[in-house]
Amino acid sequence: MNRPALVLAAAALATCSDFTTTDGGIASIEVFAPSPAEVEVGVAVQLRAVARNTEGDSLDIPIYWRSLDTTIAVDSTLGQVSGLTAGQTGRVVARAEDLYSSPVTFTVLSPADTVVRVTDSAVTVAAAETASPELVVRLDAGDPAQPVPGWRVTYDVIAPGFATPDDRTVEFPGGLLAIAPRSSAAGTPEPAVTLQRRIGQTQPDTALVRVTVYRPDGTAVAGSGLLFYVLFEN
Repeated sequence: MNRPALVLAAAALATCSDFTTTDGGIASIEVFAPSPAEVEVGVAVQLRAVARNTEGDSLDIPIYWRSLDTTIAVDSTLGQVSGLTAGQTGRVVARAEDLYSSPVTFTVLSPADTVVRVTDSAVTVAAAETASPELVVRLDAGDPAQPVPGWRVTYDVIAPGFATPDDRTVEFPGGLLAIAPRSSAAGTPEPAVTLQRRIGQTQPDTALVRVTVYRPDGTAVAGSGLLFYVLFEN
């Protein structure tokens, strides 16, 4: 399952001004930002905005950007947002003529370098057990490596495939085939991730879980794509 299929998928976030129409005919400003709105320290994320009239039509009018907090920076003409203070939030607004958008609030993430495996790549679920041992990775940065908190760590079942939800033989807690817990202060997912048998279904011999950490711009952190082989005893 790829990033657009998850809740951590990039999507448009529309925000509009509460002011009346300007002399230039602008009734609102629609801002498009990643969802979730996150930015890594030192790495730019692109914003886009469109000014609209009362009929909802877009207007060919310059958009300018402003940061409301010192925790983030934004290029006033390009709309590129960069994180400055990890672990904090920061707000950005767009302006067209004398009309401002509602603010977009970003969470600032610490820089991340790599994803490393902590537990064995192959784990076994005994016949008497319903869930696998924990499938643990860690997000690191720096030299020497230090754990990185606050990032979404995406786990998804890539095999076996299931035509419908009723066909599932395994799943994560909550009945999901993809989850994205955040990394803790130790750099590991919290809560820890296990793969569960689905009771009442014929169990597979094996399942394959992929782990990926995506940057706010949609690219993957080095080391992403780690695989866990989950072996089921019947």
